[in-house]
This record gives sequence, C-alpha cells and structure tokens, in this order.
Amino acid sequence: MKGTARTTAAISFVNALFTGIGSAAGVSIPVDATVDLAPARAGARVAIDASADSPLTRAALGVALRRFAPDRDLKVAVSVRSEIPPARGLKSSSAVSAAVIAATARAAGTHPDASEVARLSAEVARSVGLSATGAFDDALAAVAGGAVVTDVRAGEVLRHERLPTDWGVVLYVPRSHHLPSTHWAEAFARRAAEGRAAGDLAREGRYLEAMERNTELVEAIVGLDYRPLRRELERQGALGCGVSGMGPTLAAVAPTERLPRLYEALPVGEAERWVVAFVPPTRPEGR
Repeated sequence: MKGTARTTAAISFVNALFTGIGSAAGVSIPVDATVDLAPARAGARVAIDASADSPLTRAALGVALRRFAPDRDLKVAVSVRSEIPPARGLKSSSAVSAAVIAATARAAGTHPDASEVARLSAEVARSVGLSATGAFDDALAAVAGGAVVTDVRAGEVLRHERLPTDWGVVLYVPRSHHLPSTHWAEAFARRAAEGRAAGDLAREGRYLEAMERNTELVEAIVGLDYRPLRRELERQGALGCGVSGMGPTLAAVAPTERLPRLYEALPVGEAERWVVAFVPPTRPEGR
C-alpha cells in the first residue's frame, strides 16, 4: 500500500526551550513524503531515496513502523521532497519527520490525528539529538497548520486556532545554519524567568507580542542582532517581527497588501527573501 502526506514549514512565536511552553504557526513551504509498504518474504527491507536518506528519516520511519505496522516483515520504499531550507529556524526536521510518520501510517491503513503524529515526531527529534524539547509545537504546526501553543513537556495542546486571514509573512533567510537546540538548552534555561512572559502572552493568543518578547531574548542568547532591521520592517508596516527558532531566519508578519513593501525593505544579496502564507488549521485541537 502507498501512503502520502504533506506537512509545511513553521515560524516561531515562542521558543519552548525557555519554559516548555512553545508556540508556532504553519507557513506555506511544503514537505511531501511517500511511503510504499509491501509484504517481504525474507525479512524487512528498506529503500530510501538517496536525497532523503538521513538519520532523521530512518528514525521517523522506524518509530512509525513500530507504532503502525508492528511485527510485519515489509518491503519499504520512502521518498521525501522538502522545499524547506534546513537548519535555518523553519522547522525542517519536524516537518520531514512528521511527513514520513504520517505517510507510513497511511500506507499501513491507519489515520492518526495530528497530535499523535506530532508527539511521535517529537520522540524522533529527541532520539536523534536534534531537539532538546522534541519540538512538539513545531511538529503540530507543521502537520495541522494554524497557530499552536503547546506544553512540550506534557505533550499537551493549549491553543490551536486560525490566524487572521489577511495576514501573511515575509521571511529573511540567511545562508548560515543554526546549531541544534541541544547546544543552547542550558543558556535558554538560565533565562527561563524572562521567557515565561512570552509564553504567557502566547497562551492568551497575543502572538505578535509574544514574538517580540521571545525575539529580544533569543537574539541575546544566540548572538543575533536584528533590531535595526526589525524596526525598519515595522516602519514599513509589519505588525510584528521575530527570530524563528534559533534563527537565523527572521519573520515579519503583516497584512498581505503590505508584504511587497516589506520584501523590498529586506537587504539584497545577504539572504534569501520569501513571501509565504499562513497555513489554516486543518482541525483545531483545543484551546
């Protein structure tokens, strides 16, 4: 049987490394995964497209097979196509692992809800050392769209809702890469008292205020300084600007008619510039 799944990138409102409360929203940069499962006569065999083969993909496939197709000898073929630039703060790892998990489940004839897929993705992220928290918030936003607020330690969804339909995002995506969140976990934990305010704002649905508070702390920890660019984007009509994840991506949220102006305000040649849409929620999971 064949299973397919699409997930997307996401941007951060609140980094869960501070207190375990994380908030993110899905944006329209896709990942597509296809998994073929067939009976195997001489033990399990796995073929993963060379472009998609990685410890992350193999771990996601392993978790999904144990959960959705246990005790079966299978011939497995996996392909993944991702348009998300990796290690830039746009949740590529969460999106890829979640897509592989969802596609494997569908190939096995099951249809888990978004929360289950996101929790399994978080398990994978921790197991391969890519995320100190598992990034349940990022994975849920990648799978289910919308804006989410989660308690990543408890695997609990605190909010999941649609953002205003006239909002869009401009992304400033430098070509440098961030280190895994495990590298920064202690530094973020030391600022937990300050980071709690950003989590509280997100829990109230005040996402752009949360993004601003979160960004001031993240920039100080990881050594970024987007303050002049953020102020300029706000002068050009941005409702809010913030570092996504550990960076280096900067996201600016604005009404869609202002996005071209923000795009033109970004420096040319120093980074990629993207205009993307927020992904509407497929099914709100809770408030």
